Amino acid sequence: MGSATIQGSLWNHNPSGWNIQERLHIPIVEAMLSTANVATGTRILDAGCGTGTASVLAAARGAKVTGIDAAEGLITFVSKAVPDGCFTVGDIQSFDFPDESFGVVFAANCVQYAEDPIATLREFKRVCKKGGTVVACLFGPPENIDYKAVFSATKAAMPPPPADAKPGGPFALSAPGILEALFKDAGLEITGTGKANCPFSYDNFAQKWEYSLGAGPYQGMMKVIGESKMKEAIQLGCKNFTHDDGSIVFPTNEFIYVAGKA
Repeated sequence: MGSATIQGSLWNHNPSGWNIQERLHIPIVEAMLSTANVATGTRILDAGCGTGTASVLAAARGAKVTGIDAAEGLITFVSKAVPDGCFTVGDIQSFDFPDESFGVVFAANCVQYAEDPIATLREFKRVCKKGGTVVACLFGPPENIDYKAVFSATKAAMPPPPADAKPGGPFALSAPGILEALFKDAGLEITGTGKANCPFSYDNFAQKWEYSLGAGPYQGMMKVIGESKMKEAIQLGCKNFTHDDGSIVFPTNEFIYVAGKA
């Protein structure tokens, strides 16, 4: 079942906190929805829908929204946010939907968590109508991500990975051309690429910590190093972005997206 079992357990801890963090991604979500021409009557699948930021915005455009996520807590949250939508717990690498069920398959910041990204994109293509749009995004190159300071600090707090560990992390697919190559390998004809900046801002560290507790990767790390050490690492990563009033701002976080025709 791909990575759904693991990811579901990691992302189930603080849906309301994660929703606030997720909403900081609205600039990239809006860019993707516009690129995919999501409008009244569009049947859209929000793959890895999380707490539903994209689903809410798609519904506001008049789209008919279906969503799937590995975490039951996130599905419960988005079901309340988009009561006219249809949401289910499941694996983005293996759907129960029939072929050509959707005009748009939308995947924000989730393909990098799939056990097999190419198989996942092929599944997106399968359930997308012929000529429809598959669009996916993730972090851009680390040099364009201020928030990498937090990733670096938390990584440093972790023990070294096993020698046979599979390469991963938030930037595993972020190098130029990687996501495009995956789309082509999955049989998708690339129709567009783009990027959007998503500043991350928090009133204070207490708020930042609360939102962090909703993130699956941090939950996984805490299982290894404990909550106290994790909190110290995140605070260290925030240090150079903390203002005199205690607010924390990461002004530059460039997300990239690729759109392809099924």
